[in-house]
Amino acid sequence: MSDMSERLDELQASGETIAELARQPELFIAAAEAFRADSPERFQAALSKAGLLGRCHYVCRWFCSKHCVLVCARLAGDIAPEREFDVKEWLAFAEFTGKLAADPDTLTRLLEIVEKEDVDAFRTFVKQYNIPHFAHQLCHWLCAVRCRVACRRFCPPLPELTRVGYISVGHLDGQGYAAGPSSPPTFTGSDNPAAGMGDHPFGGSVHLNGMFNVVGATEYKVEVGPSASGPWTAVTPGVGDARIVYTPLPVWQDYTRSPVGDWYAVSDMGLLSEGQTYLTDWATDPADRDVTRFARLVVRNAALVEFPGNAVPVRVDNGVPYGPGGPPQRPLIEFSQGDKPLDCCAEVLKDNGPVQIHIEGVDENFSSLSVVAYGGCSGSVSIYSKTYNGNRADTGAPAPGVTVTWDPWADGVEPCCYVVFVRMYDRAVVDNMASGAHHVENWRSITVT
Repeated sequence: MSDMSERLDELQASGETIAELARQPELFIAAAEAFRADSPERFQAALSKAGLLGRCHYVCRWFCSKHCVLVCARLAGDIAPEREFDVKEWLAFAEFTGKLAADPDTLTRLLEIVEKEDVDAFRTFVKQYNIPHFAHQLCHWLCAVRCRVACRRFCPPLPELTRVGYISVGHLDGQGYAAGPSSPPTFTGSDNPAAGMGDHPFGGSVHLNGMFNVVGATEYKVEVGPSASGPWTAVTPGVGDARIVYTPLPVWQDYTRSPVGDWYAVSDMGLLSEGQTYLTDWATDPADRDVTRFARLVVRNAALVEFPGNAVPVRVDNGVPYGPGGPPQRPLIEFSQGDKPLDCCAEVLKDNGPVQIHIEGVDENFSSLSVVAYGGCSGSVSIYSKTYNGNRADTGAPAPGVTVTWDPWADGVEPCCYVVFVRMYDRAVVDNMASGAHHVENWRSITVT
């Protein structure tokens, strides 16, 4: 993006936001008065009612710009006609601001003068230091710095989910797929696509952590929905927690944090709340198979002003791998030798050549597939395996399937009856564990002579 395009985007977003607020005059006036009164709580309440809290920084910057123009016109008076660009004048002002920076007492006094909009004091300072040509520059410099600091207070970060299934939200992509490792890493390890690990959807119960980022937060809720704009449904299970009670000796006490309506009380968060970050557990819909859902944290304060956080995409998959005909059919496994299909427990002879094993099965979030024979003194014999190897489009062994040639005699397999299993796994983090991934298997017997 070019510099001009970036500036244009910023100005358009700012202009659209302030125009939307202006279409609600009472809330515009309330926000402006709160800004002038240095009241972040009232400012945030007005923007929340206007539905603009997520664009708070645009409103604050616009108010700052307007505020500084008015304040500096009052303090510094009329602006002298502009001269041509003079780098020496810039240098002189830089030297003067450097001296101010080295004198915190004077700098503090100046900040107070600008904050109080004390015209007499400001002009006395300008006269004392003989800097009439710097008056407007000085005022705008002081006012702009004050505004930047103020906007950090007026527009703090919104509430945010920080971990989904113990995996950092920063590891989730736009479709909601997660990259490992989790924290702690024992739940989900680092990505290893060649081994079938990575690009994880979530299934079962999902542990959710977040940060409130709101001064005076009293309640919170977690909501999930089919899109980033909802509609939203609150997640409301009881959450196990603990505290120490004194009777008078200290006693460990387990209890359940339960929401009232949709809202959990922040004050109920105890010793098992992971530093007031463990929010709730989301029981994903068992019918959801490879879909993107969205989750968000909403916080409110004692004045019941709500602060909705940004929606986080979460890929949900509660389906198991399946064979021809769709779920719940198992993957297909068939034997043939030469061109002759073999029944279960069929005897195969070396003179008839290698055995063909045909398999067919898929999963939208396929991880790995293996064909292994068990029996005899060999214990187990690996015949075939594959993983998705980082290719999300790989669904395993879709129709017409995969045919594997197995020559047990060349592999030194002893004559015996073998049960040959085909196993398929997906990549889902189920109940917060990658080891809980959905899997299914099927088998056929064969006798090697």
